[in-house]
Amino acid sequence: MYESRRVVTVRTERKFRRYADWVEPKCELYATLSRATAEDRRLLEIAREARPEQPEPELLLAAVHSLLLDGKEHRLRAFYPSCAGTPPEDSPVSSFRDFCLTYETELRRIIRTRRCQTNDVGRSAVLRPAFEHVANTTGAETVAQLEIGTSAGLNLNWDRYQYDFAGVGSFGDTDSPVTIQTTVRGETRPPLSQSVPTVKHRCGVDLNVLDVTDEADARWLHALVHPNQHRRHERLAGAIEIGREHRHQLIEGDVIEELPRMLSTAPDDIPLIVFSTHVLYQLPEETIAELRAIISCHSSTQPVHWLSIDPEEALSDPTYRWVQFDDGVVKETQLATFESYGTWLNWSGARGVQN
Repeated sequence: MYESRRVVTVRTERKFRRYADWVEPKCELYATLSRATAEDRRLLEIAREARPEQPEPELLLAAVHSLLLDGKEHRLRAFYPSCAGTPPEDSPVSSFRDFCLTYETELRRIIRTRRCQTNDVGRSAVLRPAFEHVANTTGAETVAQLEIGTSAGLNLNWDRYQYDFAGVGSFGDTDSPVTIQTTVRGETRPPLSQSVPTVKHRCGVDLNVLDVTDEADARWLHALVHPNQHRRHERLAGAIEIGREHRHQLIEGDVIEELPRMLSTAPDDIPLIVFSTHVLYQLPEETIAELRAIISCHSSTQPVHWLSIDPEEALSDPTYRWVQFDDGVVKETQLATFESYGTWLNWSGARGVQN
């Protein structure tokens, strides 16, 4: 038993070290806290409350952030810009440890029950040209969309946001409280115009649906955003505002069980687009194979367009792809690479290969 516990501890420690290296260019505070946690057996035990498939570093840091956003008074607040703090000159490590031990019971409950569901609408930067590309290719003016791993459903509203694609132009709703700023890389211009397909049907599925009208769920979405990233917090606040105004059908359940019914109840007279952002990498290969089989089977009734990241690639700069299913014929096209939160996009739209 001791050996097993030790192996688990070492594994969790390594996760915190890897996360520290990844997050350092984005949030120095989180890098510092992650490295300190990797050295602290007590904090590692708290983090291990996470479900097996959930990332312990992100959940521990988000749980702490959530309690601070909820108004917990502690010296640690001063290190968090999202809590209007002005970071002191000294290290945050001792304050972080004291906070975790003071609120250990609440932290364990949050880590045990919550999931890492960063419903970042910056990812709509790749959705807008991808949807427009599908519409242009199929000649459609109206589409239906189903989202896998929808979280709070914020990216179902991709057509209600304003976009500033540096080097290309501005597009979308100029009155929107959400502006997504993206740098376009490479020589190929993404398919962008002021005219996008009308979305007739919107539905999402997730194991744990978040409700933007619930203050605790809305706070959790903010807690998952790094505390120093003001623009992302402002963007999220605008997306939550839109999400509260435009409510969609969000189904809580297993996608393998729910997707067949979602496909069968969607309109069958317009292009049907199944999409996700950062979900497939969390799923085992057999689940992805089942998803593919379900979509392929439905394509005997109507063509289905599947937009997703390539689950076989590293997540740092993922590739977005378009897989077309049409009665047994499958065609895959690599559309773009992009930064996980939409800061840049490199459009390719290369020719696909039938198989």
